[in-house]
Amino acid sequence: MSVKEETVGDVLVITMPSRLDAVGVAAIETRLAEMLQNHKGKALADMSGVDFVASLALRMLLTNLKDVKPLGGDLRLSGLQPQIAEIFRKSRFDKMFKIYPDRESALEAYAEA
Repeated sequence: MSVKEETVGDVLVITMPSRLDAVGVAAIETRLAEMLQNHKGKALADMSGVDFVASLALRMLLTNLKDVKPLGGDLRLSGLQPQIAEIFRKSRFDKMFKIYPDRESALEAYAEA
């Protein structure tokens, strides 16, 4: 289980694994932080393939968002499945992250910023 990364323009796009449970988070947490710290800019977590999210995953995403902001970066999310979007709404994480329906609209929003 790993994350895939690619750069689209000046945006680091990270494709998240399907399960962000304790095992999934442990497998990617360090690598994700390294990618974001090294990039120091616009980042997008493509969550379109994620079908399970544990509270640990929410904490990991929030920690990374807080870590990249002082570096002038941002971490946005795209492609949340309905059940994942509901978890973000209930935990109010939808107020902390900019969330887009798909990768294309997120990249367009970054381009306009």
